[in-house]
Amino acid sequence: MEKTKFTKSSLEKLPTPEKKTTYQDTDTRYLHFVITSKNTRTYYYIRNIKGRPKYIKIANYGDVSIKAAQDRVAQINADVMCGVDTKQKEKENITLQEAFEYWLKHREKTKGWHRDVTDCQYRFSTYVPIKLKKKRILDITRSEMRHLHSKVRDEVSSHTTNRLLQGIKASINLLIKHDYNIPQNPAAMIELFKERSRARYIKEDEVERFFTELMRSESRDFKDFVLLALFTSKRKSNVLAAEWSEIDFNKKLWTIPGEKTKNDDDDVTVLDDTVLEILTRRKSDQEKKSIGTNWVFYSPSSASGHYKNPTRGWYSLLKRANIEDLRIHDLRRTLASWMANQNVSLHMIASVLGQKSTGVTPTYARLSVDPKRDAVSNAVAEILKVGKLRLGDNGLESDNVRKRVQVIAEKLIENPELLNRVEPIIDLF
Repeated sequence: MEKTKFTKSSLEKLPTPEKKTTYQDTDTRYLHFVITSKNTRTYYYIRNIKGRPKYIKIANYGDVSIKAAQDRVAQINADVMCGVDTKQKEKENITLQEAFEYWLKHREKTKGWHRDVTDCQYRFSTYVPIKLKKKRILDITRSEMRHLHSKVRDEVSSHTTNRLLQGIKASINLLIKHDYNIPQNPAAMIELFKERSRARYIKEDEVERFFTELMRSESRDFKDFVLLALFTSKRKSNVLAAEWSEIDFNKKLWTIPGEKTKNDDDDVTVLDDTVLEILTRRKSDQEKKSIGTNWVFYSPSSASGHYKNPTRGWYSLLKRANIEDLRIHDLRRTLASWMANQNVSLHMIASVLGQKSTGVTPTYARLSVDPKRDAVSNAVAEILKVGKLRLGDNGLESDNVRKRVQVIAEKLIENPELLNRVEPIIDLF
């Protein structure tokens, strides 16, 4: 173990080692600086007590000043000399900010209903005041949490403030579960605001405009993504991260593994002929280009390896089609709505969407694919019919015959006297 005077310049000059290396401050006894092979740099209190080393993490380098780290070591050492349980004291002093970060790290390792870590971080950093973030959990009152809940609702929406409160509540519950000495959760027993469920989907009078402009989009990845999201009714993240190993072309099934789904169960999705045609073409294109990848939406420019950001193309499409207030997630609701219009049972719709349904075991749901395929195929066929599209040799294309028939029908309605001239010709067939 090397000793050195801790200054900003001296610590920053220390090289990244091949294995973990520890340095000791010459000015502050028991203050150490640990550098790993991955270049993580951390302040520690390290002291041998009764022949056994005691390690207490102070902070990551850059999070606190050297002076703050030295002062903290002095406090810990005073507690140790007085026989105070330093670990328990650390738990009692944990702040709301530290609790939330602890929860987020835990969520990255284990799955739960609320997985979007980025959204959780954004809500917490944006809407929770700094003063409250730095406050000890033990000092936070329920009235403060209730005030925060109401204040955020006034600024944004019930949905956002409810998700924020639930995140804070879950983070404190995790501390209680992990034996932190917290007698009660200040975010508990606060009634959530009523949320208005969204019912937007692509309506019948928007379908033709939507498909017309979609077919004009330049990006093949974007067009295929929208069509697959629409005709499978799967979440954006699942479609973008679809893998060839999940697709069974013979059985016409797409099995999304439980680690990718919201309810942790495998989601067996039936594939309509339109979807199969798109997948077959994409697979063939990759093979012709000798692209060895398991991603359906392979992208060499993406860090993840697959196509990742359809947002720009989406808003451009809506603007050209003159469609307002339609989100990508509404594609998932669209197929369900069209199935409902064809009197498909809610039970069947829930099964197609991959949602858990009471009274039906996951095993049975996985076996009953034929009724689901019929429900999906009928809804897809109806959407294509209204959108005046058909499945041609080069994929989806405009159904010009259907468009011409509609134009003729409109003219006959406007000029009913023409019916007498048209009917004899039709009767010949």
